[in-house]
Amino acid sequence: MESKKEIRKRALELRKALLKEEVIEKSKIITNKIITLEEFLESKNIMAYMDFSNEVSTKFLIEKCFEMGKKVFLPKVAYKSKRRYLEVYEVTDIKNQLSKGTYGILEPNGNFTGKVDEKIIDMVVVPGVAFDEKRNRIGFGAGYYDSFLKNTKKECHKVGIAFEIQICPYIPAEEHDVPLDMIVTEKRVIK
Repeated sequence: MESKKEIRKRALELRKALLKEEVIEKSKIITNKIITLEEFLESKNIMAYMDFSNEVSTKFLIEKCFEMGKKVFLPKVAYKSKRRYLEVYEVTDIKNQLSKGTYGILEPNGNFTGKVDEKIIDMVVVPGVAFDEKRNRIGFGAGYYDSFLKNTKKECHKVGIAFEIQICPYIPAEEHDVPLDMIVTEKRVIK
C-alpha cells in the first residue's frame, strides 16, 4: 500500500505532465459540472481558491459565481504564534484584490473589507493533490484545509475539484483528515 508521500509524488507528476490546453479545457468542463449542481445553485457564499502549478483552474468558476450573483471568498495564509492557518476574505475583483502570498499563490492582498467568519460559507471548493472514491484527499501536507473544514458550519458543502488522473484507488485517511461531500472531475461527480 502506498504512503501519502508516495501518492502525492505520483499525482503531482501526473498533473505536471498535463498540457496547458488540457488544463484549461478540463477546468471549463469541471466548472460547467459544478454550476449545475443543486448544492451550488442553493449556495450564496462560495469559497474557492486561486490555482497554481497545473491545478484545476478556478478562474472560470469564480467568473461564473460573479455572473450568477454569488459572493466569492478566497483564503489567505495567516500566522499566529508560529502557527499557520487559513483566513477567508470576500473578493469582488480578482484583478485588483490579489497578490502573491505564501508559496507564491495569489491571495487577498488588503484591498477589500476584511476577513469573514467561515460559518457564513455555504460551499467550499477544495483543492488537492490526490483524491479517492471515498472522498478522501491529500493536499500538500500542511493541513490548512482539514483545520479549516472542521470549523465550517455543518451544512457547508465540501467539494473537491480534480482532474480524473488525480483519482486514485485508495488514500490512507487519518483521524484529522476531513472527507469531502463530493469530488468533481471532468468525467464525473463522485458523491
